[in-house]
Amino acid sequence: MRFFVIFLPLLAFGCRSGSSETERKTAAVTDSVMDAVSPATSSRQCYRQVVGRDTTMLTLTTGDSIVTGELTVLPYQKDQARGPIRGTLANNQITAQWQRTGEGVTQPYEVVFTMKGDSVVWREGERVEKQGVWVLKNPAQSYEYVLAKTDCQ
Repeated sequence: MRFFVIFLPLLAFGCRSGSSETERKTAAVTDSVMDAVSPATSSRQCYRQVVGRDTTMLTLTTGDSIVTGELTVLPYQKDQARGPIRGTLANNQITAQWQRTGEGVTQPYEVVFTMKGDSVVWREGERVEKQGVWVLKNPAQSYEYVLAKTDCQ
């Protein structure tokens, strides 16, 4: 009996799931990304695309040339992806790194957003790993997302 009293708590703490570790890492990255933009000089904008039952959402907080936010891709009945973004804005184009979490794995993705009026355009498609970051293999042959500006919730 004494064995179970000592062993059971050790077993419970030793068998934590990897997803909670991923969630903690994602939360830490999100916190550090959001801390990088000063609230006094920042503006928040939200964008969304709904195609059938698939939804893509983007929240951007810009301060000077630094952009942070959250990108969420919610395809209907498929694996979802979400995570914080951090990048720079120049000439209506945001070049950022997305800490994409999907299927229990977090990976850095390079994303390029183009600001066009009241929308944001970005491309997604087949990716290859280059120096630890997943980049589009052929951007010209990728799917184009067009997210319209919406009220932030």
